[in-house]
Amino acid sequence: MASIAVMPTAALAQTDAPQPAPDQSAAEQVTSEPIVVIGTLIRGIAPAGNNVIDVDTDKIQSTGAASTSQVLSTIPQVGNFFNGLPAGVSQQPGANTSNPINRPNLRNLPGANTSGGAQTLVLFDGQRVVGAGIQQVAVDPDIIAPGVIQRVEAMTDGGSAVYGSDALGGVINFVTRDRFNGVQVDARYGIGEDYQSVDASAIAGKDWGSGGLYVAYGYSHHDSVFGSDRDWVKQVDWNTNIPTGRNCAEPNVTVGGRSYIPSGSGIVAGGPNVCDFSDPVAIYPTTTLHTVFARLNQHLSSNVRFDMTALYANRSIDQIGGTLGTGALGTGAAGQATLTSASPFYRPTGDVNAGLPQVVKYDYSPLYGTRSATQETDLETWRVAPSLSVELGSDWEFSGLFSYGLSTTSFSNAQISAAAQSAALAAGTLNPYDVGSTAPGVASGLLRYATGTGRNELFDYRAIVNGPVFALPGGMLRAAAGYEHMQDNFTRRTSNASTYALQDPTNYTQKVDSVFGELSIPIVSDDNAMSFLNELTLSASARYDKYNDFGDTFNPKFAATLRPVEWIAIRGNWGKSFTAPSPVDQLGVLASSVATVPAAFLRTPPGVTAGPGEIGLFVSGTAPGIQPQKATNWSIGAQIDPPFVPGLTLNASYYNIDLTGTIGRPVTGADLSDYYANFPQLYAVRPSGQELANYLTQFDPANFNFTVANPTSTSQAIITSGGTSSPVLVALDTRARNLGTAKLDGIDFSANYVLDTSFASFDASVAGNYRLSQKSQALPSLPVADDLAFNTPVFRIQGTLGTRVGGLRAQITWNHTSGYKRGTVEFGQTRVSAFDAINLFFKYDVKSKSVWASDLSFTLNVQNLFDAAPPEFRSAAGQGYDTTQGSAFSIGRIVQLGVTKKF
Repeated sequence: MASIAVMPTAALAQTDAPQPAPDQSAAEQVTSEPIVVIGTLIRGIAPAGNNVIDVDTDKIQSTGAASTSQVLSTIPQVGNFFNGLPAGVSQQPGANTSNPINRPNLRNLPGANTSGGAQTLVLFDGQRVVGAGIQQVAVDPDIIAPGVIQRVEAMTDGGSAVYGSDALGGVINFVTRDRFNGVQVDARYGIGEDYQSVDASAIAGKDWGSGGLYVAYGYSHHDSVFGSDRDWVKQVDWNTNIPTGRNCAEPNVTVGGRSYIPSGSGIVAGGPNVCDFSDPVAIYPTTTLHTVFARLNQHLSSNVRFDMTALYANRSIDQIGGTLGTGALGTGAAGQATLTSASPFYRPTGDVNAGLPQVVKYDYSPLYGTRSATQETDLETWRVAPSLSVELGSDWEFSGLFSYGLSTTSFSNAQISAAAQSAALAAGTLNPYDVGSTAPGVASGLLRYATGTGRNELFDYRAIVNGPVFALPGGMLRAAAGYEHMQDNFTRRTSNASTYALQDPTNYTQKVDSVFGELSIPIVSDDNAMSFLNELTLSASARYDKYNDFGDTFNPKFAATLRPVEWIAIRGNWGKSFTAPSPVDQLGVLASSVATVPAAFLRTPPGVTAGPGEIGLFVSGTAPGIQPQKATNWSIGAQIDPPFVPGLTLNASYYNIDLTGTIGRPVTGADLSDYYANFPQLYAVRPSGQELANYLTQFDPANFNFTVANPTSTSQAIITSGGTSSPVLVALDTRARNLGTAKLDGIDFSANYVLDTSFASFDASVAGNYRLSQKSQALPSLPVADDLAFNTPVFRIQGTLGTRVGGLRAQITWNHTSGYKRGTVEFGQTRVSAFDAINLFFKYDVKSKSVWASDLSFTLNVQNLFDAAPPEFRSAAGQGYDTTQGSAFSIGRIVQLGVTKKF
């Protein structure tokens, strides 16, 4: 059933072995080992008072997901994934140099995709996993294939009291298969407009009773989708529908303030030549993923169990950021040259501007092709995690875990070298009017590659004891206590922005020692139930973490579940959580760089109009002195299973989160409206040459590719880059830092209904998230801002209808993301529309006893049945849709055919 039910009773049921369905083979049965569910360290109980969302195997299959990120896109509470098509990496071209992991964000917390550390903790089998990245470190959910996952649990309440850092917004736990016996193969082929995908997996294992071993392999690949493939992708002047690009294959020329275009061997007044910069951009990049997962467990004796998991994953992403020479962020120098009459390439105008300097704008498509801004990313992860569980007697248990993980992230981005372009123009070996005629030797010098690697190594040692302490009238008081030590070693090495030579590596080691404990206190249960009080269970947990760099932190949590009658459960919890500055954050200013941004790609501050040739400076990295971000979380909710409507379950929860010291970048996308409004101290309009030169002294000169031409002047700063001198319009400091405070609250809800008849079963579900409010204050001196007033969808909902008739399962799913108001009105657009997608799923299990037809299934998935395009988003610098995926994302209708065979 594809419902997303929030059911404490279901969580309790997960501690027992699921019973096989009538058509389920013994190979799929899970052993009766007790499972510790998310949110608690005590085996055999459900976490009191917590809101837990469960996605089971059937739900995973019905999504047609080829990656774990796509599984998460079915959960409305994962606001940055839901109703979208996560690419595994940020879909902003050039972002692979900073945030190559597209990480899930429960509750859509501010700053979650711009800080070095995560705000949603991702676990595998309740254990931490090594993160990956360059200027961020985050767990890549896609390192484990969907076919290995037995279920996904999402606890949408803070979890630092149990798990430590990063559980500020909640916890997502991927639970893998415990045993498998036999062989199973799966394959699917997907097709859409100018798009194909293939994914396949195989699992083989043996269950010998006292233990088991299985190995699984997964493969997936999909094509790129380019802006030119979708008519709703465009970068135009929305008043005229004329493309805004001016660095084009056919050059544009400015002489004496007048526009010219090439004509024969000269130039004539007129134009401009235009091009759409979004056409060659891969809005959905090519991705190839290989995963291997293995599990071994064995009862060494009647009271000792050994378990070990190992995984390997490699994912390569081939992104195209457009055409070299356009000046898009991350692609190096813009194609622009100033020719004097002494230049051999100077062209006559035949008018009064003859002899005046000619400013020529061009791109490098005649030399390297239109899709030349290649951006390659490779992520590789290894992990091994042996554990030992020992029954100590009197129902007490000891469990010890050691895990080692190593991830390597690398990128290689094609760029035009500003220094080489400047030299070629000065030497007369680069003709801006005829770039395609450039000699091969010169061309190879112009095309350079910005490269870098991030290497993250995680050691985790953990020991826990848990069991009953003494009897209470409502049952046994149970306790857990433990110790954990983690060491995170991070090393980064990137090329500089001038010569593209690899710089010396920078590294950082973070260590943390933790002690923690938990109590489960049953006050009332079936043993002592009374009228209007069937159950009252309390829970208390706390964790103390001591870091080697910034100090220590203590985080408690209290929770309760109350059942006035058997069919009503009321739950509530209160706790504190935190996110520690990651090793990447702690590298501080060593990571900071300064890039140039042409005015065409930059929204100017309010009341400021860009002058001819003015340029922006974009500072990225991490500011020094960063501290942990902290939160106080509480929620209250209820589940109702009315006996007078069998099969119906209703659920709702109210949550409240109070954040302080939020870690993140003050800029999250191309729209800088909020940045200009909230951080006036972080940008300077038309700084003087002296001010800019003094400001740049805090950065490594190797991390920017320009010079200040007038470093002692009190007049407007002028920088020289790529043979062109440009006045500085604005300098923006967008480094990650502690941003201030944020308070948010909202409601989660779900309803599920199952009806069994003599000939079929029917089911329906609805689940969603409604954000009531979010207020933030970037600085104490600034007013409180309403973050939900603009640029943010507040309502996400999913509905399903399904039926099973014999071996046929059919399901329709509706995903809805609400529209929102624009913070800045552009081209008359004040509001972005809602986005709705309809998906279909069919599965047929062949009922046959023959060798080849038994345990054979066929599936059909249709994603985005009506080929709905993302809502229109008008922006001079945008691509026609919200590239932050704030209002969801789709590349159109995709049809997938699949087959599964078990042996």
